[in-house]
Amino acid sequence: MITLYAAKTPNCQKISIALEGLEFAYELKMLDLRADQQNAPEFVSISPNGKVLAIVDHDAEGGPMSLFESGAILTYLGDKGGRLLAPSGSIRYATLA
Repeated sequence: MITLYAAKTPNCQKISIALEGLEFAYELKMLDLRADQQNAPEFVSISPNGKVLAIVDHDAEGGPMSLFESGAILTYLGDKGGRLLAPSGSIRYATLA
């Protein structure tokens, strides 16, 4: 199970689209930016930069793992899902560009 911490932003939509497309089970936790929830200690422990958009993969190899930044999350999900992202070579890097 993956927990997605998000707000109503385009970057957050990218991640929910990827999670749906890859058919991963996930729980959505919306953060209220106006209430400054992104700077709450609980969230900063997941996303040290305090910026919205983070996931926690509770089933990651080696135990729960948190990730932040949309590019890192999308790369991780592509690798984990084995789809949407080539495992190596020029096609992988063209996708990442």
